[in-house]
Amino acid sequence: MVPWIVLSLPPASLGQQSALVTAIVAIVGLGGMLLRSRTTVWLASASLLLLIVWGKVTRDLYGLPGPDSALLLLQFMLVIFLMEASTTTLTSDYAIKPLEGKDDDLSALARMRVTKWERVQLLNLGKLTIASFGLTLGLLILGSLVSVSFNQIAFSGTLVVAAFVAIFILLTYRREPQERRRSVD
Repeated sequence: MVPWIVLSLPPASLGQQSALVTAIVAIVGLGGMLLRSRTTVWLASASLLLLIVWGKVTRDLYGLPGPDSALLLLQFMLVIFLMEASTTTLTSDYAIKPLEGKDDDLSALARMRVTKWERVQLLNLGKLTIASFGLTLGLLILGSLVSVSFNQIAFSGTLVVAAFVAIFILLTYRREPQERRRSVD
């Protein structure tokens, strides 16, 4: 996904160093997953989000034609989805790590619960991402059909920022496995 996003940016926005930026972001993201570092994975994902925004800004500044807004939206949603999916995967790996080498029934049950939690989290994250994309795409289409006068731009901009913040919070809200308290009979 890194090459798709970075190489779709205008070369002038990255000082003609698109290949170098692609390699750096890909190495940071892959290294973060291999080293199981949430901070590094988050850094790579955040840099992709910033690159998407920076690409849009530089296209507007230089007057270059850009990709369709739906494509930018799709890229943005996919980055957030993969950022959250990697967090879920790292959390699952962290929970299963202490159970390595243990073959007792309790450890098997714990592994099974963590695996089920991970599957449910990823499925729900996928559903949420698809719903968010559909909702935002619908708002994008509605916005293109409605003309906005100059004095309503601030109001429209506020609505867009509020929608962006709401979707970002919905997609990145932490969903960590919680310990259940067992009642003692």
